Amino acid sequence: MHSSYFVLKNKEGKQAEQLVKDYLTDRGYTVQDVSEEQDNYQNDIDFIVQKDGRTSKIEVKLDTRLAETQNIAFEDVFYLKDKETGQTETREGYYHYSQCDFLIFVSPANKNLYMVHFRKLKENEISLKNCFKFVKFYSYTDRCQKSMRIVPVSTLKEKGLLSVFSYQCNITARRGSYNLKMNRRLLHTVKYQCSSLFSYLDIKFS
Repeated sequence: MHSSYFVLKNKEGKQAEQLVKDYLTDRGYTVQDVSEEQDNYQNDIDFIVQKDGRTSKIEVKLDTRLAETQNIAFEDVFYLKDKETGQTETREGYYHYSQCDFLIFVSPANKNLYMVHFRKLKENEISLKNCFKFVKFYSYTDRCQKSMRIVPVSTLKEKGLLSVFSYQCNITARRGSYNLKMNRRLLHTVKYQCSSLFSYLDIKFS
């Protein structure tokens, strides 16, 4: 895997984070970027978000195929092969160690934000075990085999663990990098209108 590819993927991810940050800021939330702080980086947290005296931890992911697959894919396990010994060791993906309250997946294909109530999902993990499928493949970004924990968008919606919002913004490829064109005035919510993001902290799991 070429280093230029890794740099490109990193730029995409940073632009997705900026999109979500602007989206929340425009709706009156105070957004603190903690993605570069060591403790929060290890706990898979990008933002600390506050409004009306409530605080939540947010992690942002970019998924360019979500609109097509209509599946949410969580990073489950990495399989790291030692080139000298040939032995393979496993490392847990963010699904197991992330301390975020919400995972927000940015989907450029349909300009949607998929907000997963991750804390609630983990609290009800046992009852959800039959909803997941596991897919193993080689990741050029991570340079190893890894498995993903897959669950349909429709299932998470039915369980009250997912909300979908629309944004008016383009992430377009240009000259080998990604250019983010932002028009904050056009950002709008098309589903699950609510006065506060944190109302989702109290949703019921059925």
